[in-house]
Parts: sequence; structure tokens; C-alpha cells
Amino acid sequence: MPHILMVLDHAYPPDLRVENEVYTLNKAGFEVTLLSIGPDSRPIVEQSGLARIVRSRIPAQMRNKMRGLAGSLPFLDLYLARTIRKLHKSYHFDAIHAHDLYLFGACIRIGKKLGLPVVGDMHENWVEALKHYKWSTTIPGKWVINLKKWEALEMTWSTEVHHLIVVIEEMAERLRERGISESAMTVVPNTIRLDDFAAWPIEPIAGFEDSVPRLIYTGGMDRHRGLEDVIQALPHVITQFPDVEVLMVGDGAVRSELESLAIRENIQQHIVFTGWQDQKKVKSYLALADVGIIPHKKTVHTDHTIPHKLFHYMYMGLPSVVSNCRPLERIVEEVGCGAVYPSGSPGKLADQLCTLLGDAALRNRLSKAGKEAVATSYNWDATATGLVEVYYRLLGAKPLE
Repeated sequence: MPHILMVLDHAYPPDLRVENEVYTLNKAGFEVTLLSIGPDSRPIVEQSGLARIVRSRIPAQMRNKMRGLAGSLPFLDLYLARTIRKLHKSYHFDAIHAHDLYLFGACIRIGKKLGLPVVGDMHENWVEALKHYKWSTTIPGKWVINLKKWEALEMTWSTEVHHLIVVIEEMAERLRERGISESAMTVVPNTIRLDDFAAWPIEPIAGFEDSVPRLIYTGGMDRHRGLEDVIQALPHVITQFPDVEVLMVGDGAVRSELESLAIRENIQQHIVFTGWQDQKKVKSYLALADVGIIPHKKTVHTDHTIPHKLFHYMYMGLPSVVSNCRPLERIVEEVGCGAVYPSGSPGKLADQLCTLLGDAALRNRLSKAGKEAVATSYNWDATATGLVEVYYRLLGAKPLE
């Protein structure tokens, strides 16, 4: 059985994209070992789900420094070279799968030394993301991040990996424009695995009334998420729906800033910040809501990525109000499952939210369209076939009958 080493720089599980990839590759006849780098109190070696997990426990601060310096100093290269070489002696791999651009360089180097092909999995537009993350735009991070060098490394590493996986068509288009051939890339979107999501229970959550109109956002809270749009839109929504409530399910670097903004707007009683929740519990929160929101700031970064939450909303029949980031706008308009507003325009967002909250028939129509699209086309089984084909070609493996 061909054996793939995946390299990931955070605790695992959870990670929906990685879990889905492991499932698909295992089902297709590949063995997967996953090297998870970061703080984690779980066993160092463990069989979890369909992958062997090897945890390299290092403090978050050290891991973050190596990640940030990956484009400048070779600390991550040296660390991964030693770790992967040791693992290869024990388990013998046939390929390395690097999750996110900043791991590409180290994996390419050790891959060459071990004679192993490397697949690079671009979860996002990392170079552009560096312009928006709080840690990379504030001291001391911004002192060591060299964006010009990262731009050059993106192209160098993208041509040196044996194949690229990208999350959305817009990212593939961007890389083609920069000279990467279409045959060198495969699009594997962040869609959901229907069987998994269907198995997650919907359980009552204390303290929430069924009759209240409710909006929801799920996920991280960083500058590029545009969540200030939601808070600034809410006063207008409240004038038409005085008991409206917003669920912010997640956490992140700017949560405290958002909480302070809600207090300044005098709407804190209308917003519930839940913090991070177990991913299987998120479905229960979605079941409480009437409309899902994705207010990402429109940037070069967000124009080339797609969040899982859109497909979660669609599966649950939630009409989505999204900003005009290219992939979000394209899918929502193509499917007819929601509404689009100009990023950075809280007034326009408020108008769309009020329209949906005030029109049950419209919500039902959008809900039906979203559910149908997820069931037929925007689901993992329908969109992940290219991942398996990459490894069949790369390793000369034959599909399981």
C-alpha cells in the first residue's frame, strides 16, 4: 500500500480539510501518516481515524517563530529534515504532502534528499494573508516578515513541488497568470463530507429562544474576516428587528476588539460570543439561526480562498449573506443561495440582512437552492476526485476495484 506522509503545523485532529483528505486517500488505497507539529497533550503516536498521527510537541511560540521565519532563516528546514528523516526510517514513505506554503520549502529539501515526491497543498494565499494577520502586521512579526521574498518563494516552491493542490478555481487562475501550468495544479475545494456532517447531532443549547431572529458567523476572528461590518450593521437591523441576536461562534486575535466595538455601539446585549466549540457542536448552533454571514474583507487573499462555513450554511439551509470576495460571490450567485454585499459597507450588509429576515418565502427559496447544491455538486465526494488522481499518477498506484 503506497504510504503518504502529511505534514501539518498544528494540533490534529481537528482540521476538516485534512480529515477529508485522509479519508479519501485511505479509501482509495493509500496509507497516511500525519506529522503534527505544535503544542498537544495527546499521545505522541496514535492511530486516529484513518491516519497514524505522530505528534512533534513543541510550544506554540516556537512553532510560530519557525513558521514566520520560514522565508528567511532555515530553522524550520533543519527541524523538519531531522524529524522526517527519522520517521522515514521507521515507516518508509512514498510521498510527502505539505499543508500550506510555509512548509513547502522544508519538505522539498528533505524530499530531494530522500528521493520522495512532494505535493504542496495551498490552503490559502499565504503571501497575501501575511498582509492581514495580526501577528504578521504588528511588532515584532512585521520586523521579520519579508513580503518580497515570500512572493519570490511562492513561485520557486510552486514550481519545485511535483504537484500543487489549491482550494478554489480563483487561486488556480491566479497561479496560471503567474506562469504555473494548468496541468501542475488540481483544485480541491473546502466542501463538506455529507456522511460526516449528517452524523453530527443537533442538540438543544440552553439559553436560546426559538422565536428570536438570529444571525450567525462561525470561524476565526482576525482582521481579514471583516467582522466589524456585522457589528456596525447591527444597529440598523435592530431598528427593524428589535430582538435580533447574532451568534459569533469562534475566536481569534481580534475578538476583544470586536467585543469593545459592540459595547461602543451599545449593542452588546444582541451579540453572543461563544468562543471555540467542538466542530461537531457547530451544527447545533447553526440550527438556531435564520441567516449565515460571511463578511470577509475583499482582498487579494480572500479573493483566492473559500471557507468551509459557506457549505455548512448551505447544508443547513441557511441563506448566506456574503461579501463580494470573488469565490463567495461566484458560488452564492451561481447557486442562488443568498445575497452579496460590497465588503466594508455595513449599511449594505444591514439592508440585505433586513430583507432576508423580513421575507420567509425568500429565505425558504434560497434555503432550498443551497441544500440542493450541496447534495449534488458542492460536497467532498463530488469535488475531491482530483486528489486521488494526483497520487495515482505520481506513485503509479492503481485504483482500488
